[in-house]
Amino acid sequence: MRGSSRLGAFAAVAVVALLAVALLLRRVNADRARQRAAVVATVPTAASPAAPQARRTPVWQPDANDNEPSQDLAYKADPLSPMTDPAEEWARIDFSEMRRALPDNLYWKMAFPTKDQELIDERARIREQWNAEYGKVISNTASDEEIDAFYDEQQRISEDYLEWLVYLAEHYGNLVPRSAIGGLKLAAEMHLARLEEIPRKMAEAKERHAAHERERRAWLEQQQQFATPAPPGP
Repeated sequence: MRGSSRLGAFAAVAVVALLAVALLLRRVNADRARQRAAVVATVPTAASPAAPQARRTPVWQPDANDNEPSQDLAYKADPLSPMTDPAEEWARIDFSEMRRALPDNLYWKMAFPTKDQELIDERARIREQWNAEYGKVISNTASDEEIDAFYDEQQRISEDYLEWLVYLAEHYGNLVPRSAIGGLKLAAEMHLARLEEIPRKMAEAKERHAAHERERRAWLEQQQQFATPAPPGP
């Protein structure tokens, strides 16, 4: 029973990690909304690309699927089984099987709860690297290649998290504690929104970088003119 409770608590932390990432994305997107609005008008118009293929999303058991899932977590407590221990429900999910099915999914590396200090340190190093790369993007100093690399990585993270959630819902959806489903749905919604925004963010970042480079070159040319000595008199 003690091992079952530990596994259940471990899984609950995994849900909190997903939700924390989603809420962080929402806050970052809100902070950048004003900057994006100013840039949109400067992005050159082009032929609209073909609509991307719809991504798969988690579908939970019918009795837990309401129309506004992301707005409440308390609702998800099972009214028919109020004494059910969520830890025991989480313990029924075979995360080892999920890992075998999704061995390369970044969720295991970046978010699944662990006590492995080496992995914890690696996560911190990777996130620090992401922060440095993002700093170059928002300061308009990242090259087009660096912008592509940053957003390609962020896209893969969101796609992998969604893949993890879809697999959980399809194979263990009836075992996931109802108290966690609201948070899981919110995480999926936030990652879907993030994936939809990435192409526009890449285009805006490149346009800002191009404008930054034009201003920098103009400034350098101006400085060069001032530095050029006047021709000697007759």
